[in-house]
Amino acid sequence: MKLTRRDFLIKGSALLATLGLGGPMIFAANGSVLKAQGTDEAGPESPVLVVIQLSGGNDGINTLIPYGMGGYFDARPTLKITEQQVLALNNEVGLHPSLANMHSYFNDGKLAIVQGVGYPKPDRSHFRSMDIWQTAEPEKMASTGWLGRYAESSLLAVNNPLKTLQIGNSANKAFMSPKVNVPVIQSLETYNFVDPKTPKADQNRIAKAFMDMYDPQRQGTVIRVTCDHGKEAYESVEAVHSLVNAYQAKIEYPKTGIAKDLQLVVKMLSGNSGTRVFYLQLGGFDDHIQEKEQHAVLLKQLDQALGAFYQDLEVQGLENRVVTMAFSEFGRRVKENGTGGTDHGTAAPVFVLGGKVKGGLYGVMPSLTNLDSNGDLKYEVDFRSIYYTVLDRWLQGDAQSVLGKSYERIAFI
Repeated sequence: MKLTRRDFLIKGSALLATLGLGGPMIFAANGSVLKAQGTDEAGPESPVLVVIQLSGGNDGINTLIPYGMGGYFDARPTLKITEQQVLALNNEVGLHPSLANMHSYFNDGKLAIVQGVGYPKPDRSHFRSMDIWQTAEPEKMASTGWLGRYAESSLLAVNNPLKTLQIGNSANKAFMSPKVNVPVIQSLETYNFVDPKTPKADQNRIAKAFMDMYDPQRQGTVIRVTCDHGKEAYESVEAVHSLVNAYQAKIEYPKTGIAKDLQLVVKMLSGNSGTRVFYLQLGGFDDHIQEKEQHAVLLKQLDQALGAFYQDLEVQGLENRVVTMAFSEFGRRVKENGTGGTDHGTAAPVFVLGGKVKGGLYGVMPSLTNLDSNGDLKYEVDFRSIYYTVLDRWLQGDAQSVLGKSYERIAFI
């Protein structure tokens, strides 16, 4: 397929919007393009964190189900998961029936579930609560994110532009930093300048036309910076595709967005990208209506994607290098509403999965009857304790400087 002039301009503009002006560029600090054979400066066994944001406010009560606690069945006459359906973890709580892989990982000691996670004076706005989780600053509006501060304090000297990476198209303040740029890959398929099915001769012709158009030697000084960015952006796309070519697919992934994103994580790591933190998103958890069916579908997508992901990591010999943390900006209210759903709530579980994770239940499941003044769960664990543990014990970073003070470590690592 040949590229028309219109397609050429659209594709070039999209490329620059993704990588370009003032945004993250994929180059080594010396100005050279990243090569696939680049080494992980932190070493081949360096720990990797994968963060999965469950956007919309996941219903924690129907994810980690308190089927043995008073009040659950009364509060949810239509949304309840019956005791026979629950994947029991003990005689009090169990997992939603869609989470069969996570139940297996829990039984194998690889899944830690931190119960009742939240923060003081909870905010039930999606935007503000997500800001709080992404910046780790509940008391003020912050100009930096918690992972941006980690990159500044622990990775600034690492000469690898892919040391942190966002996959997907969600706005993300977790990486906000005036010192560190974080590349964004919406998908590998869109991370192309030209359709790979285009004949090689046409690919070469199109590439030359693009490079000529953005040749700074042919342009005036006013747009020379733009030309430099355009040329470098094109080269960086080729570099990333070269990097993931080392991957050999041995596990079949589900045909879902989150599964495809997790597979890209494995592709990058197997190509020795040297990435230390990946950030992904699975959306759709704002279940005000018809929650029972929708929630089951989303949890199944997450569970099946994680199942394929950890099988793949094992096949690639990477399972002990990766810890995955899944969180949502808040949970849902205890009582179901009148439209077959639940409204914005407070505390919810956080999941931490990995070959070196010490699995089990941590924290305390909040009471379903002893609620706060708004009728919501009282949180038991400050989310910054999870961040502190991950930063300090897993990523081996300066957790205190990132979070501003020390927090209690949780023993899952």
